[in-house]
Amino acid sequence: MLSQVLAALVLLLGLTAAAVGVVLPALPAVPLAFVGVVLAGWITGFARIDVEFIVWAGILTLLAQGVDFIGTWLGSRYFGARRAGVIGGLIGALAGLLVLPPWGLLLGALAGAMIGEAMTGRSGAEAMKSGVGALIGTLGGVVGKAVILVVIGVMAFVRLFGG
Repeated sequence: MLSQVLAALVLLLGLTAAAVGVVLPALPAVPLAFVGVVLAGWITGFARIDVEFIVWAGILTLLAQGVDFIGTWLGSRYFGARRAGVIGGLIGALAGLLVLPPWGLLLGALAGAMIGEAMTGRSGAEAMKSGVGALIGTLGGVVGKAVILVVIGVMAFVRLFGG
């Protein structure tokens, strides 16, 4: 029982750090939760949180890592961005995250898509529309990452304390 409580505390710490990472994208959000899952499994001797569950949590972690970029891409495309706008949005999101965390992710996606579209000769209104699409897509990615984090957390706690 003591190992379950300790595992739950470690897991909770990982999930809390991950939740902060979803809001402040400078932290590797879902990978922090994954580390918490692995440590919780190790603490319990992989009896409650077994290797199979850890593999599934790992798959969800990889999916979550791609969600930001997939969201930016889908949002840009949906709002009419051409290839240059989509690439600009992705590059802008990454550059913005590095330069101005956490808001740089969103602002970078917006600016990158707009710059990419403007470079291909699209009007200011079309470039702005693509930029807004990148911004909305990036926000969708953040929400998707948060949902995956909740799924991992709920499943891990059910494994720890469920029959």
